[in-house]
Order: sequence, then C-alpha cells, then structure tokens
Amino acid sequence: MAKFLLPFHEDHSRLGPFSPTAMVLSSFISAVMITIQTDLRMILVVIGMIAIGGTAARTNWRHVISLAARFEIAILFWIFFMPFLYGSTVIGTIATPWGSLNVYSEGIGFGLLLGSRMFALILLFVGTFSHLTLSGFIGALRTIRVPNTILGSLLIMLRYIPLFIEERKRMQDAQSLRGFERGTWSDRIRSLGSLVGSNIDRAFDRSISVYESMKLRGFGGRVTIKGAGFRRADIALVFVLVLLAVSLFVVFPIIFEAMLL
Repeated sequence: MAKFLLPFHEDHSRLGPFSPTAMVLSSFISAVMITIQTDLRMILVVIGMIAIGGTAARTNWRHVISLAARFEIAILFWIFFMPFLYGSTVIGTIATPWGSLNVYSEGIGFGLLLGSRMFALILLFVGTFSHLTLSGFIGALRTIRVPNTILGSLLIMLRYIPLFIEERKRMQDAQSLRGFERGTWSDRIRSLGSLVGSNIDRAFDRSISVYESMKLRGFGGRVTIKGAGFRRADIALVFVLVLLAVSLFVVFPIIFEAMLL
C-alpha cells in the first residue's frame, strides 16, 4: 500500500458519488463556518455532526483519529497554557520555583474554545481527505485555479515526506543495533546529523535517476495537472452546506437561548 502524508486512498480505489472538487470546496466552506463560531457548545455540536456524517459516509475513524492525534501538541497548547496567559478574573494561583502563576477563568474558556475548534477542523479535513485519492485532491486544487508550481511542490511533499520518514526510521533502527542509544548526547546529535544528511544525499541521487527515466519516456520537463471537474451529485453537498449554515446560525442559537430561559 502506498503511504502518503495524509490518509488518501489509492488511485485505483473506487470513487465516491461526489467529485473531489466539490468535497474540497465543501470542506473549506464548512471550515470557515466553524472558525467564526465563538460558542463552545456550538463547536461541540459541530464535532458531533462531523462524527455522525463521517460514520454515515463509512469513514475509517481509526485511521483518521490516529492521524489527527499527531496534532495533539498544538491542541493541548491552547487548552493547558491559555488559562495562564489570558484573562483578568483570577480563580486560583499555582506556586512554582519561578514565581506564582495565576489561573484565569477567561483563559480556561478561551483555551477550550480554541482547542475544540482546532480539533473540529482537523477532524473535518482529515476525514474528508480519507475519502479522496491524491490525484483527485491535486486535481480539485487545480480546478479551483491553484497554480501548477504550488501543486507540483505539494504533490512531492505529500508523496515523498512519508518515504523520507520511513527510510529515516530504518536507518535509525540499524544504528540502534550498533549502539546508537548508548552514546553521549553529542554523539547522538552527530549521528542524527549524519543520518539526515545521508538521507538527503540519497534522495537527491534518486531524484536525478527518476528525472532521467521520465525524460526517456517522453517527459518534457513541465508538470501538467488536470482539473477534477464537478458531478451532478454535488448538488447534494450544496443542500448539506445550506442545512449546516441554517443549523449553526439559526436553529441551534435559538435552542440554546430557549434552554437558558
């Protein structure tokens, strides 16, 4: 199975009912609606809606959650550090060797809001990408007029970085069998630098070989990426976006206000 930086399907996988372009555009529009939400309850509702919609679309949540967990540090930063950095209402003080840290109530709410919002966005995009192929995703970006130079770099990054990580792990395991873990910190840093440098050197040699082989097969030196287009079934996504907008900006605010009465 090919490995990508994001959970894309293989190019020979069966396509879904919606076009990649419509799915990418719907994800971006939904992300904008999520980003402007300032109510934590609304973000939690959105996360629930993403979970329900993804389950209905047969999303491989095990794979999606494992990839989304890689962004855990960014999410936890806002949740754990924002209460000490933002706010004016002190609800507690923590003594440390470097001084006292005040815990602010506004910081707790703001940190939970930002962390939940980031988690919702990550689930949205990673879940959407799990239903696309890499070529379909690149084609969708081309359809919405993303320049070829950016798409070429993005294609190389998404396809090659996982291979670089895998090769680095194999070399690191080989070094570990030869006493890599028993060296001093300076020895480990030098060894790691040599590891990264050798990987880059091998990648450069490999790129030259691939380019020469492509030229022998008629490659003209310019990457041409075709758009993905739209389908009739994409109209259903328009109704989903309208329903999401009405729910987030009309229905649920009224429900939350009624619950407070």
